[in-house]
Amino acid sequence: MLPSIQPSSAERIFLVRGNDSTKRPAWYYLQVDREKKTEFETKAKLGQIQLTDFGKIVTSGYGEYPPNDVKKRMKDEYGFEE
Repeated sequence: MLPSIQPSSAERIFLVRGNDSTKRPAWYYLQVDREKKTEFETKAKLGQIQLTDFGKIVTSGYGEYPPNDVKKRMKDEYGFEE
């Protein structure tokens, strides 16, 4: 499954949804390095990528979508809004 990326108004924070290395559905909030943003957006659309090559995973978990408390924290701390 291709990863699904969702940028935010918080310029460098992305919600990435897909499968982890064991094929479990997972989600990640990734803070992309400023100089790697364009490369990240391009490569994420092409297939499997190593997220830590592009920045720092702020938080992550298993399932299709992050829970509401995590969404609220990301909005409060990083300005990420879906």
